[in-house]
Amino acid sequence: MECEIKGITYRIATLDVFQQLKVSRKLLPVFAGLVSEFGTLKAQVSAGNNQGMVDSVLPKIADTVAALPDDDVNAVIYPCLGVVSRQNGRNWSPVFSQGVLMFDDISMLDMLQLVARVVADSLGNFLNELPVSETPTPPAA
Repeated sequence: MECEIKGITYRIATLDVFQQLKVSRKLLPVFAGLVSEFGTLKAQVSAGNNQGMVDSVLPKIADTVAALPDDDVNAVIYPCLGVVSRQNGRNWSPVFSQGVLMFDDISMLDMLQLVARVVADSLGNFLNELPVSETPTPPAA
């Protein structure tokens, strides 16, 4: 999949299944905090509207991710950025290598948008299976 952010074209590959599992495990607390947004999220992913998903859910995800320990954040961001390349003339260059962003002009918001697109693309099937509402708490007996 290709996308454009601030006039720069990026190519996003899909995470392999082992990376998908690791990333999804770290993101479960994020998803749990967004149960009320799952209906919107599912509709966006089902419609292939990853940009709409990024625009509507990214601020809430960013707040939840901010509360995660650094190791958990890195366990999500590193593999996601590892599958992103940037068009550089006729060539494609990785945006991330050995824990370092390869381009100084990628802002934090740009980075989070790239990560969100990887997650939407790689975990889209998983997101389609998420509940759209919280399970009601049974009444006390």
